[in-house]
Amino acid sequence: MKYFPYLRGKQFELIALRDMCSFYKRQDIISPIIEPVKQVNSTLVKTIDCLIQNNVNFNIILNPKCGEISSDKYDTLVTNIVDRLRSYNNYQPAFIINGQVDLRRIISFIEYYKLQNIALIITAQPQSETLFKELLQSASIKYAILHDDSAVRRLSRDIRPLGADLIILADRFNLKDKNADYTNPADEFFSNDHLFFESEGYSGYGDYVTIGNNYNEGGFLPYAVAIHLTYLDSDNAFRIHHFVSDSNDDNADVPGKVAEALSKLVPFIDERKMNTYACQQLRQIHTDGAYPGLGSIKKLSILNHLQLVYDYFTTK
Repeated sequence: MKYFPYLRGKQFELIALRDMCSFYKRQDIISPIIEPVKQVNSTLVKTIDCLIQNNVNFNIILNPKCGEISSDKYDTLVTNIVDRLRSYNNYQPAFIINGQVDLRRIISFIEYYKLQNIALIITAQPQSETLFKELLQSASIKYAILHDDSAVRRLSRDIRPLGADLIILADRFNLKDKNADYTNPADEFFSNDHLFFESEGYSGYGDYVTIGNNYNEGGFLPYAVAIHLTYLDSDNAFRIHHFVSDSNDDNADVPGKVAEALSKLVPFIDERKMNTYACQQLRQIHTDGAYPGLGSIKKLSILNHLQLVYDYFTTK
């Protein structure tokens, strides 16, 4: 696998993965990382079923750190997910590793459920070096996904001899305090990890797509609407353009703000002849004068990036 996009299990992030299946024909390109933020619900179940039906490889985090099951109360999640995926082999049960994680409990889960081909998502140094080495020795590790931090990257010296694939994970989204701030700059560098991960000794790379690592439940009406769209420049590096509404003095008329942002986005993608599925949908929304909701707009932003990465590696 080349690309490991990290997505929380929020509704429209999961729907983006379902929509990805419409163009995902080669199974060796993208392996999504899913961090459930709620107990198993219909949206997560439908997404997992869609990935299974299309034989998509994915990583499902069994000890999530965000959302309603983030306080180590994940026994029910583990049971439900493992039972549902018992007859599907093309996935990795994944565990977040950091300084607060109970490594002994993770080792017990892996042993009790006889989990194989584990993905470890290492976001910070583990609390116990001894237990971390015990975990590495006792489990079948397929992917070691290392957060782009010097202390975490040094752990590769313990992992590499085991034969696990090393993946580098970085947050490339430049988060701003409020949406109106994305006008400065409106266009900026996003990532060239896809060009250099192999030369740096990694088997793949990951990011938090066009959302970033910051997690919030959302639910408030914004003063400004910002649509974030990535594209490839002439050097095959990813840049990101932010299309921001103009009438940002209050949070009234969100559909009108979306229309303002789209009126800037559509000429941009037309000029660059961008024709991903997401871009086609954004053009149609603009033409129809429709308002699909902010969640659907975010979904299309994610989906555009997933397809651009997929297309890059399938044509490379």
